[in-house]
Amino acid sequence: MNLILLAPEEIASGRCTLTDVRANHLRTVLHAEPGDRFQAGVTDGPIGTLTVVGVGEDGVTVDFSPEGEAQPPWYDLVLALTRPRQLRRILFQSATLGVRDLFLVGAAKVEKSYFNMHLLREEEYRPVLLEGLMQGKTTAVPRVRLFPKLRDLWDALPTAGSRLIANPAPEGAPAPALDRAAPPIIAIGPDGGWSEAENADFATHGFVPISLGPRPLRTDTAAVALPAVIADRLRRA
Repeated sequence: MNLILLAPEEIASGRCTLTDVRANHLRTVLHAEPGDRFQAGVTDGPIGTLTVVGVGEDGVTVDFSPEGEAQPPWYDLVLALTRPRQLRRILFQSATLGVRDLFLVGAAKVEKSYFNMHLLREEEYRPVLLEGLMQGKTTAVPRVRLFPKLRDLWDALPTAGSRLIANPAPEGAPAPALDRAAPPIIAIGPDGGWSEAENADFATHGFVPISLGPRPLRTDTAAVALPAVIADRLRRA
C-alpha cells in the first residue's frame, strides 16, 4: 500500500482503530510503532498524514490529519466487458492510472453471460478499486456503469473531451489531437476487436481511432498501455 485509505465514517473524530488488512499491513509490512507517520487519504476526499497511536493484536489505532487534495481522475474508459480474471486486473490498473468513469459495455464478441458475473456486484469490485487507488496514491473512487447494449451508452457519455477508440493502425499514422480542456474518453474493444458495425457506430458518435501500432493487443494490455501513452502526451503538451 503506497497510501492507506480510510472511509469518511471511520475518521469522523480524527481517530480510528483499523482491524482489517490495513492493520495487518501496518503491523507486518511497515512494522509500525506508536509515533510513526504514513501517507493516507479518505475515499473521495483529501490526502494527509496518518499517525500511529497504538499497535495491538486487536488492531492499530491511528490519527488522521488532512493536508491537501488528492490527484483527480483524468480519463474515462469505455470497455467491452471481458472475462472476470481480465476484468479484475483492469479494474485495479485503471483505478491506479486515474480512471473517472468506467463504462462496461456489451459487444458482438462479448459473452452475454459476462454481465452475470459476481465481480460486477459493488461489494465485489469496490475492494479491487480501492486497492488500485492505494497503489496510485489517490482517493477518488471510479464509478462503474453497465451497458449490456451498446446503443444505450451514447446518451450516458460526457459531452466534452476527446473521444478515442483503440484500433490497430499502420506505422506512421498520425496521432489524433487531444482536447486538453476535459478528460478524454477512451474506448477499448474485446480481444477479438469491435465489429465493423460497432466501429461505424463509434465513428458516428465522434470517436476517432488511436493506435499503439499495427499489432492487435489484448484488452487488458490496451487498457493499461493506451491511457499511459495518452497521459504522457498530455504531460508533454
